[in-house]
Parts: sequence; structure tokens; C-alpha cells
Amino acid sequence: MHTDKAIAEFDAWWIRQPFHEQFEDLKDQMRNVWVASREELVIQLPAQYGIGGLASDAHDRAIAMCKDAIEAAGAKWRE
Repeated sequence: MHTDKAIAEFDAWWIRQPFHEQFEDLKDQMRNVWVASREELVIQLPAQYGIGGLASDAHDRAIAMCKDAIEAAGAKWRE
């Protein structure tokens, strides 16, 4: 995840928290933890079949859709 995106997500989350004004002195530390946690998240995906056939093609399309959804959520994936 790009750091700027993680920071923007944290800031959006932060302003929705009740009494966040009382914890402004901790905001930078909490943001750093938030960003680091997103950098470390990596989802293990099964390998694509790539051998052809209806079931293999459907499997490979499903894996590609998962990759897109994972990336859209700001996480990383590996096979």
C-alpha cells in the first residue's frame, strides 16, 4: 500500500473516532502503527492453473479477481 493512501485512510478513520481530540498527542504514533500494519499485510493466494479447460479458466479468473480486490483494499498478495 502506498504510504499516502494509508495515511489518508487513517485520517478518515481518526476523525470518526469519539473523543479523538483528547488523544491528539498520540495521533502520530497511532498513524505510524496503522501505516506499518498495512505495509506488512500480504495475502497468500493459490497458484493459477494455466493449463486450459473450463475449470482451469474459471479458477484463473477467480484468482485474478481476488488480486484486484486485494490491491483495491490496499494490501499485497503473493502466489
